[in-house]
Amino acid sequence: MFQEFKAFALKGNVLDLAIAVVMGAAFNKIVTSLVENIIMPLIGLLFGEVDFAENWSMFGIKYGIFIQSVIDFIIIAFALFIFVKIANTIVKPSEVEEEIEENTVLLTEIRDLLRQQNKS
Repeated sequence: MFQEFKAFALKGNVLDLAIAVVMGAAFNKIVTSLVENIIMPLIGLLFGEVDFAENWSMFGIKYGIFIQSVIDFIIIAFALFIFVKIANTIVKPSEVEEEIEENTVLLTEIRDLLRQQNKS
């Protein structure tokens, strides 16, 4: 049972997921700080309010919190999009090179097998 757990825990997908969770948490702090300390004050200057959550409500309905959550989501989604796009451009060249090497080895093996069949 320990061997099965070890195989499961050390699979690439599980490790990738663990790394993604840790990186996501760290990235969330950066984006949250960007939103709270830079973007929201700039947006607040346009509307004359810095904190939508506290100052925007009507009849007890705090629609300011919803507006701030939507803005946070859009900024976080865009930041993640840019991050993934950059990560993909960094990772893909090495993966393509590995795939080319694997294909070259397979094609060489196929060529050698065909040569052997033609000689027979």
